[in-house]
Amino acid sequence: MRSSLQSKLVNWHRCTERVELAKKGCKGVGHGATIGLYSMSQPSGFFPEYSLPWEMSVAEQFALIGLLERLRPEVALEIGTHFGGSLQVLAALSGCVHSIDADPAVSARLAPRFPQGRFHTGASREKIPEVLAEIERGSGRLGFVLVDGDHSAAGVAADVAALLRMRPRVPVYVLMHDSFNPDCRAGLRRAAWADCPYVHAVELDFVTGGFHERPQGGAFARSMWGGFALAALRPEPRMTPLVVTAAAEEMHRRIFRHSAHRLWHKVGRRLRRVADSFR
Repeated sequence: MRSSLQSKLVNWHRCTERVELAKKGCKGVGHGATIGLYSMSQPSGFFPEYSLPWEMSVAEQFALIGLLERLRPEVALEIGTHFGGSLQVLAALSGCVHSIDADPAVSARLAPRFPQGRFHTGASREKIPEVLAEIERGSGRLGFVLVDGDHSAAGVAADVAALLRMRPRVPVYVLMHDSFNPDCRAGLRRAAWADCPYVHAVELDFVTGGFHERPQGGAFARSMWGGFALAALRPEPRMTPLVVTAAAEEMHRRIFRHSAHRLWHKVGRRLRRVADSFR
């Protein structure tokens, strides 16, 4: 007998087959429209004012815009810029925005389009302390950080560790993309949140990610991507123990059992054991 999750995955598989037919021209949703899979590498039809390719789901786009419209930070920092999809929002809704990316082509491509932005090229774990020090010396106060760079567990943990060394002058909200990806999530769990007295809240599933049954964009088949984790830092130290919450943890565990990540993690553990045996 199939489990409830297996049944849902089978139904999703059948649904994607119907979607593929619809993409080939099968109508049936009214007014000549066809059904198509949402592509995270294309601009969103919900926000025509933001025209650059945006590698986020519609829910993530609404969450990012909503947060920034509410916060209107004096200074924002983005770690991992790529096409500039989220940078265009940060630039529109922040007083000043800093971008960190390992690819020098990012600065060359986007600096002319965002003259108010400050672009830093290099490894994030090295650049984050430099940029934070630069912001500290300036007149603006950091109020928002988007983390979307290195997606390895070690890379995510290192980025968070570098950010947690700062002492916020105003409330700082740290939004972390792809928290539903098992490697990114492992890095977020590995981070020493409780060791920073200025962290008042951490939610790993501020926005829940998704499961890709088939390859889509940069996502391989049966992979887990997307989602936002959110942390709140304040100038005053917290007075109670910190609890890192994860509203979709049970769903994440169940989907992980049916994902390709589970196999890759097993292979990785065996390779590490083999490597250790030769040391």
